[in-house]
Amino acid sequence: MSFVPPELVLCILEHGYYTPLRTPNYALLKAAALVCKTWSGPAQTLLFRCASKLEPHNIPKFRAAILSSAGRGKALGECIRILEISIGGTSNGGCSPDDFVIILQACPQLYELALSITGVHEFEEETLKKLRDVGRKLKALSLVQCGLQSPILFQLLKIWNNIQFLKIEKEIAAWPWRTAATPVLRRNTEAEELQHRPGAEVCLYELALSRFPTLDVLTWLLESSADSLRILELRDIPGPAHQPILSLHAPRLRSLRLAHYNIHSASLLRMCTALEELIIYHVPTHFPLAPDLPPTIEHLSFRNPNHTYRNTLQPIIEAVNALPSLKVLTCDKNAEQLVGDYEILKAKCRMKGAEVIVSDMPFWVYEDPIKVHRFPRTSSVSNFDAMF
Repeated sequence: MSFVPPELVLCILEHGYYTPLRTPNYALLKAAALVCKTWSGPAQTLLFRCASKLEPHNIPKFRAAILSSAGRGKALGECIRILEISIGGTSNGGCSPDDFVIILQACPQLYELALSITGVHEFEEETLKKLRDVGRKLKALSLVQCGLQSPILFQLLKIWNNIQFLKIEKEIAAWPWRTAATPVLRRNTEAEELQHRPGAEVCLYELALSRFPTLDVLTWLLESSADSLRILELRDIPGPAHQPILSLHAPRLRSLRLAHYNIHSASLLRMCTALEELIIYHVPTHFPLAPDLPPTIEHLSFRNPNHTYRNTLQPIIEAVNALPSLKVLTCDKNAEQLVGDYEILKAKCRMKGAEVIVSDMPFWVYEDPIKVHRFPRTSSVSNFDAMF
């Protein structure tokens, strides 16, 4: 196998890079790295492209690998584009803040960072100064775990204002204006006072929220994103109180992803007049989609979980009828079990020239955080070139 050119080896490995759940196939890449020297380099390049789920038992090994030498270790660190890591010290299930800084220093091309933070309430100023420099190329940030009252999200967005893709997977009850003089959030803060507080400087392209923060914090997060936000994902139902904030961004959204659909979701959807993609989980069978759909939608996706009972696809059939620009319909395998409705659905799509994709990808599997030319966006090795 040593006679195969390295560039061809890389193509072969890229073809098998993802598992069916769109996670890196580490078993394949580790095996390929042991084949011969010709395979070792390309395999290690891909093996370190995404360093995921770094936990206490493997953080020391990872740290040792990227700091092993000025030659080999530096080369491995420069391969890393995606890093998932836990912070909190070994007693709390992660590395210390100091080790976190050292690891980021060894990953100068890092593009996406996913953080789980336990046992650390906030970063010290000296740590933040170091993080400011080492995270200058970061474009995507996911906060997987942190304390309810922790200000870490606000600390990081202040020093990393190049973030364009933000996912917040935990409830945030802290606030961005906390200072030594005002350590506790005052209730009934006057609206005039809020207007004079600076908002986040990040210009977000994508925002994914598992839980809504307070209205003040949501306003702060989106302060500088009126002209940039294009993808919005909400796991909570957007209530009436959220409408005034989201209405400022809805007309420019290209993709809206909703975990639930009801009258309040429909109200938000009607504001999205330029929408190209709509993804919905938990599609209700008795609440119509069609009347609220923008005619600009090109990709419609409905993905009910396996445990959700569904006995009709009629709301989706009506939705397809109402979408003159539809090009792709994505559904789950459960839809195929409703044979009669599914055949009607496919026939409707065929008449429109729309492709039908069957997918059971779990909703917690995120796509690559890159700007989109057309939907649906996927995880693909072809996206690597955009992660700079």
